[in-house]
Formats: sequence, structure tokens, C-alpha cells
Amino acid sequence: MLHLRFYTALLLVPLVAGHKSYFAEFEDTIQTLQLNYFNGTTWPDAENWQTAVLDTLLAASEISITNALQEYGGNVPGENPSPSDTPNVLIQKYFSNNVDAYGGEDVGQIFGDAYDDEQWVVLEWLEVLKFIHRYDDYASSDLGKSYIDEFAHRAHIFYDDVQKAYDTSLCDGGLTWQPKLATYKNAITNELFISSSIKMYLYFPGDTNTDGMPTPNTTTVRGQPIGPLPTLQAQDPSLLDNAKKEYEWFKSHNFLNSQGLVVDGFHISAGQTQCDQRNEMVYTYNQGVLLEGLRGLWEATGDVTYLNDGYTYINSVMNATGWNNGEPKTDGQWNGLGRNGYLEDYCDMDGSCSNDAMLFKGIYFHNLNTFCEALPTDQALIPGVTTTAPSSLASSHDNTCAGYKNWVQHNADGAINSRDPTTAIIGGWWAVNSPNTDSSKRSIISKPVLPAGAVDIINQPWILATDPWKCEGVDGCLVNENISIKRSAMSSDISKRSATQYTVQTQGSGLAVIEAASDFELKPAGYWRLK
Repeated sequence: MLHLRFYTALLLVPLVAGHKSYFAEFEDTIQTLQLNYFNGTTWPDAENWQTAVLDTLLAASEISITNALQEYGGNVPGENPSPSDTPNVLIQKYFSNNVDAYGGEDVGQIFGDAYDDEQWVVLEWLEVLKFIHRYDDYASSDLGKSYIDEFAHRAHIFYDDVQKAYDTSLCDGGLTWQPKLATYKNAITNELFISSSIKMYLYFPGDTNTDGMPTPNTTTVRGQPIGPLPTLQAQDPSLLDNAKKEYEWFKSHNFLNSQGLVVDGFHISAGQTQCDQRNEMVYTYNQGVLLEGLRGLWEATGDVTYLNDGYTYINSVMNATGWNNGEPKTDGQWNGLGRNGYLEDYCDMDGSCSNDAMLFKGIYFHNLNTFCEALPTDQALIPGVTTTAPSSLASSHDNTCAGYKNWVQHNADGAINSRDPTTAIIGGWWAVNSPNTDSSKRSIISKPVLPAGAVDIINQPWILATDPWKCEGVDGCLVNENISIKRSAMSSDISKRSATQYTVQTQGSGLAVIEAASDFELKPAGYWRLK
């Protein structure tokens, strides 16, 4: 069973100047994503790991709609008044898309590739499983139950391949990013291992299927035969141990710069065994993936250190966008990861983001939204395994997260205002039409300069052919393999620039931030969690 904490005051959703309620905007955004980009089996304009993220965002959206229905008695304030597309109808339609995406997912290509790519698949199917159980609690429905074993098995196959790669011989621990390249222990791969491990511990239902092949034709991985898959029970202690040891390793290896932002990763000098060459590049998704893992670690252990660390990471990001004392700066100046209170990647303003980078901000807000769910006080998530919060801690968490609400909705407003006026697709640069920046101030906006020692491999993939990356055709490594760079010619007149990147990836990022804005508005202190 699932347990929902209800609150007596049901807050009506105020309209934001220039657009509808956040819930209505959320409904519109998810429908625009699916109608424009989903072909019935996948999102063909997205690469394989990106389709896993988009499917995760789709499942998370179904959870948010379900939560809103239950909290507001089936009558969600601000919902679009369409009898044919009620929230319940949308939930079932979008879940059918999850099922279709399962069949259309190119798991043979992702399996055995980079260790971060594999973990997006793990998180994808655990999020879908979370939705299935959540919806059953709300509607007493069998929706999706027949797929539980299949979804769990796919998550298990991919997680098992990743966990075997944890290595203590270099850097004292952690995972390397891409086994076809020189060792690079980067933030995203290791943050994902924290999140995928704890999410497996909390949500994985167990799997006794020993077939370790992701497809019948995928018989080897990295040149070796695929052996039987070990069985794995729900709440296996090794999963919690993996999450804890990985976060301890991450904290002890200096991944933070002077602003408290997570940098991209480390190489190891020739003849050394320690991480000693730090790449100072900062990406938005590296700031977010950690948050879901920290939230899960608190649930499993009751250690408030994990929550406190999360608050610190979030505050660092908010400050780095130019958000100061609850208000955005309006000078247009770069602050480390954005300007005027809007989260940005370095590539957003001039439209030089790769397809990968266009999804990064959405990944951040998806994880922030998960982290800020209220803490359970009356009953543990899993009795005997997880913990409950004293009322003082639950109240403190609610109040702290409420302090992020204006910033989250400020970013959602930026995403909404960046939409293409014809297609309604959300653009890549949310600060493009910032209403709090006048034309004279916008004239001084310039593309941010990368930090000293930063190498932007996401948006300049040709760097992988040089030292210390050493992509030299080893084991099939190709510099531009599965990388699509999309560049746009920008006007030299900065006052006329617009967010010219309108893609499935930018729409996915927009969906995540608008969903978060809607959740913060509809259930500022509501609680639900999967059991």
C-alpha cells in the first residue's frame, strides 16, 4: 500500500502573468512532447540514453498527475477543461507510451557502452515501476502490473553490468565513464551509481530470471560472453552498501569547485593511481543527479547528513544562477551556472549545445523535485527497512524546500516564455526573453567563458581524440559515434538573439521544470511514496 499525507488547506493555484496555471502548462507541455516527437515506439530524434531519460520524465509526469488527482479529490485546480483529455485519460495514454518505449528501446546498443548510459536505463524502468504502484494505490487499478517482471528484469540486467565495474585499483574507488577511453572517473557516472543503487534498494521488486542477455542477439559484452544473471531479491543489502560507499568516495575526492558546484571529473596521470587531473567543466545535470540519491539514502538510513548535503548543493546552484535573497539579479551577468536567476549551461546562449546538453537542465529539475518530496512521519516507506522523520525534521524539510519554490517557478516561467510561437516547442535558453532585463542591460550579455582548466567534451566531442582521452579506435571507439552536434548561427546583435534550439531534448527539459513548478504549487507539503 501507499500512504498519502493529506492537508486540510487546499491551496488554489494562482495564474501567473502571461500563461495559465502551472498544472495546465504542464499538461500542455507533455502533450506537445508526445504529439510532436513520439512515433509510437520511441523518440527518433533522440539518442538512446536520451530516450531513457525522456521515458523517465514521462513516467514521472504520470506520477505527478496521479498525485494531483489524489490530493485534490480528482478535481485539480487549474487543469485544462477538456472532457476527452482528463488527467485519468492522459495517465493511461502516457503509460501505454511507456510500454511502447519498452519494446522500442535499443537495449542492444546501450548495453556494454558507457557506464552512465546504462544507468539511465536502470533509472528509467524503476521510475515506471514506481508509477505502477503509485497509480494502483490511487485507483485500485491493475494498470501495468503485468509488466512488472519485465521492467524489473531490464533494470537488473543493466545494473548488474555496471556494479561489476566498480574499481578500487585507481582513485581508491568509483566507476570510469567510458571503458573504450582512458580512465576518466567523472561525476555523472558516479552520481548515477549512487542513485541507481539506492533506487534499486528501495523500489526493485526482486528478479529470479537468470537470462543476462538484454536481447536474444546480444551474446557478448565488451568482447566477453554474457553469463547467467545472478538472482537478486528486493532490498538486498548490497544495494544499500553500494550507494553508501559510492557517496563516501564521491565526497572524499574533491568534486566541488570554489562555488560548491560539481565539476566534471578526473583523469589519472601516467604512472599514478590517484585522481590528479581535474576537469573544471561544470554542467547542470552534474548538480542534480546526486539529489535523488541523497533523498533515497536518507530514507534507507535516517541519517540527516544526506539531506543537509542536498540543501547545500541546491543552494550552491541557486546562487550560481544569480538568485540572491529570494530574487533574481537583473544585470545579465554570468554567475557560474546561469544569469538573472535562470539555470543555464555554457552552451545555451549561443545555441551551441549538443543534443546531450539540451537535456541537462531537465535532469536537474527532475531530481530536485524528487528530493523535495515531503518526509514520511507516520509510516516508513518499507517497514523495517526505511525510516520515518520526526515532525520537526519533516517540517524543516518542507520549509527549506518551500524556499526553492520561487526559483523553480521563475525557471519554469523562463521555459514557458522561450516557446516557439508557432510550434509551442520550448527553447534551449530560458533567459532569452527574460522580462526582468531591459534592453540596455541585455546589450552587455555575452557568452560565458569556460573556467580555467575546463574541457567541454559534451559540446566539443572531437576532443576525445586527443590526450588524455585517447579515443583511438580501441574496441570500436569512434570520435563522433552517436554524437549529434547541432549548431545555430546566432545574430551578432545580442538584443535580437532568441533560443533557436527547439528540439525534443529542449522540450524534455522544459517538461521537467514545468512539472516541478506544478508540483511545488499543487502540493507544497504533500507526501506520497512507493511501498
